[in-house]
Amino acid sequence: MRPVPGVAHKGIAVLAAFLTGACASAPSGSSAASVAVSPPAVSEEDRTMSRASGEFALGREAALAGDITCARYHFGLSIDAVRPVGGPAPRGRMQGFSHDLYESIQRYEALAGATEEAGTSHGEVAPELAAEIESPAASPEAIENARSAIDSAISTALTDVPVVINDKVLRLLAAFQSEGLRGKIAAGLARSGRYVPMIHRVFEEEGLPRDLAMIAFIESSFLPHARSHMAAHGIWQFMPRTGRQYGLKFNGIVDERSDPEKATRAAARYLAYLHELFDDWYLAMAAYNAGEGKILRAMQRTGAHDFWELAGTRAIRSQTQNYVPAFLAAVLISKNPSHYGFDVLLEPPLAHETLRLGRSVNLEHLAGVAALPLEDLRALNPELRSLVTPHQPEGYDLKIPVGALDMVRIAFAASPTARPPEYRTAVARKGDTLKRIARRYGVPVSAVASVNALSTRSRVSRGQEILIPAKVAAVTTKGTTSSRARVARTSAPHKSYKVRSGDTLYQIALRHGTTVAKILAINGLGGAVIRPGDRLKIPAK
Repeated sequence: MRPVPGVAHKGIAVLAAFLTGACASAPSGSSAASVAVSPPAVSEEDRTMSRASGEFALGREAALAGDITCARYHFGLSIDAVRPVGGPAPRGRMQGFSHDLYESIQRYEALAGATEEAGTSHGEVAPELAAEIESPAASPEAIENARSAIDSAISTALTDVPVVINDKVLRLLAAFQSEGLRGKIAAGLARSGRYVPMIHRVFEEEGLPRDLAMIAFIESSFLPHARSHMAAHGIWQFMPRTGRQYGLKFNGIVDERSDPEKATRAAARYLAYLHELFDDWYLAMAAYNAGEGKILRAMQRTGAHDFWELAGTRAIRSQTQNYVPAFLAAVLISKNPSHYGFDVLLEPPLAHETLRLGRSVNLEHLAGVAALPLEDLRALNPELRSLVTPHQPEGYDLKIPVGALDMVRIAFAASPTARPPEYRTAVARKGDTLKRIARRYGVPVSAVASVNALSTRSRVSRGQEILIPAKVAAVTTKGTTSSRARVARTSAPHKSYKVRSGDTLYQIALRHGTTVAKILAINGLGGAVIRPGDRLKIPAK
């Protein structure tokens, strides 16, 4: 993903650099002429991109000045330039340009407050920590004990981020040491051993403080498949839109938010952007939780100049007020767990070898021939959303257990080529909802939500691309599912099964004497994403 132009400004003064909104400074109809554009176009395609870029520039200025109405107006003209209503979808060079344009618009609309609720910010923490971070419970005695512990341990807590010790931090430190949370904190710290060495390496390469790795502890407790009700995913809890903005692929076949190293690289770049925007790590962390737009507006509204001043107001919610104190408490504990009463044995760092696959194969077949547990392959490749590896021109790097390289190479040669799940892309229209889009293509809304890592009630924006499972989306010329296809999906005998915690589609298929492919087909699922509590139809034996 190409970086979004014009946002890497240090300090809150970025807002003051834009004295007036674009709508107030440019007459209607002359916006493209009022900004610097590329040299004279040599083709209609170049002229279109130049026109769209000019409107985008005006919308960007309005968004940064806080004029969302004006920003939406120019952003709409920009999208209309490359995607006329009723016109064909962009192709070739224009397709890549329009995709980058749309993603950039989402970022600037977030700054102006247009789309935060639609999923441009994280806004969640690890479920087991959420209650305590939202409203930390600690007695005065526990807080005083934490203060005493800090006094004697501060010299050993050598960190590369600023450490402030105040009542908010002590309250979280005491809460983390409580009976109710001690076991969960210890488990998360133990899991950190798998990922922290890799995170430190990536952060060093990107020029970030190593101790920011504990943000992942607060976000997910280092669980690669952690998922919030807002569709944030992975150890860094990226929303789909923010993940794409920072180069993470997300489609029906892979979700790179689940790949710890790829997501860490994206998190490093996002955090670097936030630090450039605020010139303060505490404010950058608050923005990681709440969204930069909310923090910028809260500071503008309250006149606060730093995080602690902002946290003393009601301009940000309690979870964000306690997010930085929770991070600081986690950093202190991680530096000296035994001092704070935690008996932690770090899990060994994840180790693997890599085999580049030049074609798609089924992991089930690969594991069977190589005599490897299928779950080992899936655990090492959490970004895969089905049992079939993707087909990519440059090949796909499959992670395999150390020592199994030769076996898997032989198994790959003997495995038949598999066909990855197929999807088509729908572009959301004005006023669309996920349910309306699903109805248009004759697909269950649950299937569309699952493939796009959204909830069935998630909002969609005009111009947003939504994946539609192709096998379930067979349509007639009028755009409705054929009656024959409907009968085929509903008339086959089946029984119902409620998904339990820890279940995988492969385990469910084995337990019921069927195959993953049949479960996907009868449920109209395009991917292998299931969650505890889901009801699945199981084909009769």
